[in-house]
Amino acid sequence: MPEETNKPTFSLFELNEHLKRVVAFNMRETLWINCEIADVGTSKGNVYISLVERNDFKISARAEGVIWGRSLDKITKKVGDSLWSILQVGRQVLLCVQVEFHEYFGMKLSIKDIDPTVTIGQLELKRLQTQKKLQAEQFTELNIQVPTNLVWQRIAVISSSTAAGLQDFLQQIKTNPHQYHFQYELFEAVVQGVNVPRDVMQQIEKIEARKEDFDCIVIVRGGGARLDLMGFDDYDLCVALATCELPVITGIGHDIDETLADLVAYKTLKTPTAAADYLIHRILNFESAIVQTALDIKSLAIQKIRAAYNKVDLLEAQIKQAATQQLRSGHQNLDAIEEKLRLLNPQTILARGFSIVTNEAGTLMKSVDDLEEEGTYYLHLKDGKVAIKLG
Repeated sequence: MPEETNKPTFSLFELNEHLKRVVAFNMRETLWINCEIADVGTSKGNVYISLVERNDFKISARAEGVIWGRSLDKITKKVGDSLWSILQVGRQVLLCVQVEFHEYFGMKLSIKDIDPTVTIGQLELKRLQTQKKLQAEQFTELNIQVPTNLVWQRIAVISSSTAAGLQDFLQQIKTNPHQYHFQYELFEAVVQGVNVPRDVMQQIEKIEARKEDFDCIVIVRGGGARLDLMGFDDYDLCVALATCELPVITGIGHDIDETLADLVAYKTLKTPTAAADYLIHRILNFESAIVQTALDIKSLAIQKIRAAYNKVDLLEAQIKQAATQQLRSGHQNLDAIEEKLRLLNPQTILARGFSIVTNEAGTLMKSVDDLEEEGTYYLHLKDGKVAIKLG
């Protein structure tokens, strides 16, 4: 028989009930805790969160938290849609909690409030570190150097089919006032949350396998809170965009903040509509350049023809002048010849008092030796001839 003792004993329920009273009495006030989200789930309008603290990457503490439906409504009104960007695995968060202990469920932290600035601050610090790394490794100017076509009309669009920004982009290119035709293909990816890098990189890989089918890649989404855009600050995603063999245009739908994806893209626009306008104006600028080139060619041709006409006119004048000079010179030469002929004309010589002697055959007697002792000769004078008989 075991020895009987007078030691006080409690049932497990009694112990837990006691602990419940102790916790309720000693921890009446809420308190803020800094921790990391290890897991998130939803059920029946409540959000269940596993919270951890790490020391040198090892978990040093763990607790279960819950946001009951009523508290969830209040937090959502305060934080807005950014709440679900905060409630992601791996996020560092600052939570206002009420410690609760239940006889059956044990200890649980009832989350009453969230300070988003801590999460944003942690993410912003990581963003700055990533930015410095991208700049140091010279990824920020890489995509802008890729060879491109002059006109971009075949577009690979990365977006969510439900994104409002996608509809804005497509509407703008379809109804452009210049009636330019665009071919586009949607490569669907989530554009918000922790899965952004994975989805977008998968679609980039698919596009690059068909890079000959496209002129550029356009990434669009609607506007959102800063936390909604954090997925586009991922280092691996930015490297994939920077090293892409097609030019990347971002129209992520934010007016103030710039994501790191914008930093490495070929061209970044503030909105999806602006991204569409950029593509439209790129074609317009090309068309305008073609029209201007045609006008320049026409103007140059007119100048060349006018110069040719002027040259022909000048040559015509020069030929006419040269011909006139030739004719004048010819006339002068003819006059000189005519004068010589006139002076050499026998009648002219005879008129000057000279005479000519010929024999009966008409042969000119140039010397006395040409005369025969007997014969008839003729003395030619200005006004006639006289026969002379010798012998």
